[in-house]
Amino acid sequence: MDALEMLYDHYKETFCLSKEAQARRNKSFIVLCILEAFSFLLLIRPEKAFELILKGIHKELDMTLQLSNTIIQTLLWLLIVYVMIRYIQDMLYVERQYVYLDSLEKEISNLGSVNIFAREGANYQKDYPMVLNFIDLFYKMLMPIFFALINMVRIYEEWILSDKITIAIICDTVLFLSIFIIDWFYFFEIHAKITKFCKRHIPFIDAIAKRLRKILKEV
Repeated sequence: MDALEMLYDHYKETFCLSKEAQARRNKSFIVLCILEAFSFLLLIRPEKAFELILKGIHKELDMTLQLSNTIIQTLLWLLIVYVMIRYIQDMLYVERQYVYLDSLEKEISNLGSVNIFAREGANYQKDYPMVLNFIDLFYKMLMPIFFALINMVRIYEEWILSDKITIAIICDTVLFLSIFIIDWFYFFEIHAKITKFCKRHIPFIDAIAKRLRKILKEV
């Protein structure tokens, strides 16, 4: 097998893996939207939200369970954490694969002496439609901010309505902080220009980013 054939087989396999990750990402995004919708419903119509969640659990498990509202809230936080992690993992994987596929296409074009082999790289970026830029902005900026606002208001309301500090509210707070930190890292990881701007104009941001990167790398 010559270099061109081997490289092309690798390209096809990489492209298939990227498409599978895109499918998982899209599915995770839909599930995340549904979960955040329930979180929003908890803020405006808590009784209705708890009723719908219980009906969904009973239907999925095909059995009746007696769950308190506190358990349902913690369960919802857990699901949001899990789905968000899966969504961000696949999102970042897909974004990183665009660069890798572009480099593979350039190498294949050089070996094969054809410049038309540029579907995922130069050709995809050429005359990129404005509406796709807006959709990209919607996915990567508006929705993460919107989800973060819902989660912040929800955890604030839990503390306001709680008569005392319980294990449940501590667990919910820990899960919220995990969501917030993951969302924060994702936001700055996916928006390189915003990250560069913050590092340039906010001195301590760069120092914190380097320190965190070192700690996480060692872990």
